[in-house]
Amino acid sequence: MRSGARTVAALSFLGVLAAPAVASADDVAACVKASEQGQQLRDDGRYKRAREQFALCSRDVCPGIVRKDCTEWLGALDQSMPSVVISAKDASGRDLTDVKVTVDGQPFLDKLDGKPVALDPGEHILHYEAAGVALADDRVVMHAGEKNRQVMVRIGAPAPAPTPATPEGPAKSSSGGIPTAAIVVGAIGVVAIGSFAFFGITGKSEISELRNTCAPNCEQSRVDSARSKLIVADISLGVGVVALGVATWMFLANSKAPSQVTTTGFNHLDVRAIPGGGVAEIGARF
Repeated sequence: MRSGARTVAALSFLGVLAAPAVASADDVAACVKASEQGQQLRDDGRYKRAREQFALCSRDVCPGIVRKDCTEWLGALDQSMPSVVISAKDASGRDLTDVKVTVDGQPFLDKLDGKPVALDPGEHILHYEAAGVALADDRVVMHAGEKNRQVMVRIGAPAPAPTPATPEGPAKSSSGGIPTAAIVVGAIGVVAIGSFAFFGITGKSEISELRNTCAPNCEQSRVDSARSKLIVADISLGVGVVALGVATWMFLANSKAPSQVTTTGFNHLDVRAIPGGGVAEIGARF
């Protein structure tokens, strides 16, 4: 497009010379004003508004030189005016026609008919609305000279496919597919190791105190108490090692064949001393 920059005074003077006799002074002023506004709107990227002004100043009532320039600008603008073809589909992929579209918050289309529609160059927010269907928004950037750009939006998300129920599926945590059973057994192992450390340190401390204070004539109850703590420590160590080993196996088994790990629950963990030793019991269902 050529700039066609002229002063109002020059346009008015030349227009009066070339204007038909029926052209009034008001017509000449309106034509000149329309040509100026059209150029400004075109330079601002507001092509649709610019086209309206160029159409006004290219009428027969306008001075010849104004009409000639406006006609040329109008043709060039039509070549550069972007256009868009908007379509919408529902969640099943069917075409929707009863869809209202706004552009940058302004009314644009009341219905989709597959025809191209002029749209100014630049960035725009398209908003779609269909009765009874979810709303949608789209962001587009139109370029000068871009014709019949296809813009399709899908309104409404398809319903998620139902997940087949598995009666004895593996219990998994919500963070990465680790079975809940493995987490519980691992926790038992950690607790058992902690118990081993506590009772082991306490029992050895009591034995050391007995040797330094009353051995070999210490009260039997104090000796039995210290011995029981050491026994519990030994049992806890065994339980901890076994539980951590089982948790590791369950995790690896679930990674290779999840359907084979069907742990459904745990009952209890019991560690107690008995005469001459101790016993540990883990209650669970696999």
